[in-house]
Amino acid sequence: MFQALNREQTYLDLVAADLAGKVKIVLTEKTPAWVEVYDDPAFLNNGTTAIWQSARDGWRHLYLYDNNGHLVRQLTKGEWEVRSFYGADNAGEWAYFSATKDSHIAENVYRVRIADGTVERLTQGEGTHAASFNSTFTHFVDNWSDAATPPQQRLMTSSGQLVRVLNENKVEALSQYKLGKPEFLRVKTRDGFEMEAMMIRPPDFDPKKKYPVLSYTYSGPHAPSVADRWGGARYMWHQMMAQKGYIIWICDNKGASGKGEQSVWPSYKKFMVPELSDLEDGVNYLKSLKFVDGNRIGIWGWSFGGMMTSYALTHSNVFKMGIAGGTVADWRLYDSIYTERYMLQPKNNPQGFDQTSVVKAAGNLNGKLLLIHGGMDDNVHMQNTMQLAYEFQKAGKQFDLMIYPTQHHGLTNPAQVKHWYTMMTEYVLKNL
Repeated sequence: MFQALNREQTYLDLVAADLAGKVKIVLTEKTPAWVEVYDDPAFLNNGTTAIWQSARDGWRHLYLYDNNGHLVRQLTKGEWEVRSFYGADNAGEWAYFSATKDSHIAENVYRVRIADGTVERLTQGEGTHAASFNSTFTHFVDNWSDAATPPQQRLMTSSGQLVRVLNENKVEALSQYKLGKPEFLRVKTRDGFEMEAMMIRPPDFDPKKKYPVLSYTYSGPHAPSVADRWGGARYMWHQMMAQKGYIIWICDNKGASGKGEQSVWPSYKKFMVPELSDLEDGVNYLKSLKFVDGNRIGIWGWSFGGMMTSYALTHSNVFKMGIAGGTVADWRLYDSIYTERYMLQPKNNPQGFDQTSVVKAAGNLNGKLLLIHGGMDDNVHMQNTMQLAYEFQKAGKQFDLMIYPTQHHGLTNPAQVKHWYTMMTEYVLKNL
């Protein structure tokens, strides 16, 4: 079996082919926008049924089909989504997966009884869990973390019983730092959607003072940044900036929220437009807080977040400064399989491509902007930043630029990573 998409990814066929070359469409997936490609069908050992993943109702769920493409039953359902499908046991009794059933900002490991759709939660407590199962699905390693705790590993049975702790991963060095406690909250958009948000206040926070805000964003489709899991180096840098007197703010627009594919569909053919509207609603919430200095709100991000940052500074006036890394400056410059899924081909959506272009809006730059790019970026090509820089120059707009030779889309060289974080720190201190 194989999956086939049309170029603009508006429908998907699951196709069966025999050794003689005869093909048959087993089922077709469609949505109001684009179709996401998940895993291939997972056939059970009985050889007559398979588990298929679909977001046809707006949420990614598991479905049981027979070999002829007839739906036997929907195995999981509700306003939550399957994040990873691990497989089924040898007896064909249980299927295992991770999902957001109990929290939109955390993931747990579950199993569903294939015979009747009964769902059981296998991991407990706050935070985010991911599983690695053995081949017979009798045990799994639970990889767990939360916003304040680095990853730990535990060996569990397939019914969720603890066998033993494999790695408690106590990082004693963390106790040497005065860290702010991450606070999770929800903010409503103007159309009533509840955005997930996270705030880190300075460790010596005084509610009588007014603080500047450094906002981090990714904003890309189905890629939440607000999550109850360990955030690594970026999280520690945010903590350092909080120690320097900044409130750290992360607010997932509806498209990035991970609240089902239906939350991303409003962005269809107009990437960046609803995303910016949501970010502005988050800023309006911040400005309602007495301890926030509404005139000193900055934003930064990388990749999609870099484009979101540069788009915000050319299409809005709510941010005083921005740092944009690995920026897509115009969707015409990015790869077709990704771009056309959400934006169609340029010839079929010219207005959408113009409306979402940072290059075409360069003359509207507001505030201080630092552009960063890896000199060998083979994902978001250097031409994006070069074209944007040229348009800023032609428009007489001042900006800052840093290129990292030898680096790709993500910076990995330790010396250059140190330079990058030092530069961003100094830029924020100077301009926010």
